Amino acid sequence: MGIFSFRRSGGRRWHHALRIGISCVLFGLSTILTNADGEKTMAHTTYSVVVETVSVLGSKYQVYYIQQDGKAVAEIVPALGNNCYAFKVADGDTWLNLIDAPPDLATLEERPTAYGNPILFPFPNRIRNGMWQFEGETYQFDKAPDSPTTIHGLLLNLPYQVESHVADENGATLVCSLNSQDFPDVGRQYPFPFRLEITYTLKDAVLTMGIAIKNTGDRNMPVGFGIHPYFSVDLGTEANAAEAIITVPAAKYWELDEVLVPTGAQHNVADTLDLRHGQPFAKLKLDHVFTDVQLVNGVSRCLIENRDTGYGMVMESDAQFRELVVYTPPDRDAICFEPYTCPTDAINLEARGIPAGVIVLAPDETFSGTVRFMLQ
Repeated sequence: MGIFSFRRSGGRRWHHALRIGISCVLFGLSTILTNADGEKTMAHTTYSVVVETVSVLGSKYQVYYIQQDGKAVAEIVPALGNNCYAFKVADGDTWLNLIDAPPDLATLEERPTAYGNPILFPFPNRIRNGMWQFEGETYQFDKAPDSPTTIHGLLLNLPYQVESHVADENGATLVCSLNSQDFPDVGRQYPFPFRLEITYTLKDAVLTMGIAIKNTGDRNMPVGFGIHPYFSVDLGTEANAAEAIITVPAAKYWELDEVLVPTGAQHNVADTLDLRHGQPFAKLKLDHVFTDVQLVNGVSRCLIENRDTGYGMVMESDAQFRELVVYTPPDRDAICFEPYTCPTDAINLEARGIPAGVIVLAPDETFSGTVRFMLQ
């Protein structure tokens, strides 16, 4: 199953599907399939969108499954930060988990940054002391009293609105949005009204994530955006994760202090931090902010290669993403490739005169970017 859809539908299993065998009538048309409980799926050729209601610790969440029949499926839960928490691709009868999924949605609800594909906004990663300045004013994010930073933005568990979904010959697509003015706690900490729209599209077993952020206020808005996807390092039942080759096309990294905030200095990659030509997963212990990202045909490409099984995974990010955080979560056969538009604590680096890629959107201006995930 997969999760790219945008219209609310009912929620259990399919009991029947209507099939009409007159191809000259049906050619090029989509079909609505409805089960006995009222669940609907839009389908065209091999693509479909299914919505299912899942109970989690007394709450109910609608999960959207975007799928290419027998080829790929993505699972998204808009009400939990619009997290695409699973993405599977098939090679014949073998299904491969590209995204490292949580054991269940209860775990994702409790640990929203630990699985799937968390969305980080209005700034990715950490802000020192939760405090920052912009155009002569000082702002404060909430943080735990004993924490030296705030981390991963304000939207992790917030519900997104499902705007639309469609399944046709162009693939299966789910569009969700979040309007900051619907969330007073966001506006209190980040008083810059915005609308964030995420479009997930599955086409030819490639999952594309389109991002659009619009400044809906009447003054300049500082922006930093990132995602925090977890990827499986053992692709295939016989894969040895330790021998997986990890490739990241970055020539430099930011020096971090004891609380993992950049000092402002950058260094050339070397030894196991030089991932441009691949390093074995077993050698890596990373929580690093890489920069000077190398593009080919307008995109950067991070890779996992399981040469023992012949499978690989690729994440492509467009030129808007000038940083790549690479993180190896302890005791897991997983790695995070995190495309960012700016480094950790970028707004404070720029206040010190260090260029750090903070995007400033004028009123009504929109930022857009694209990331893709695929089997290689």
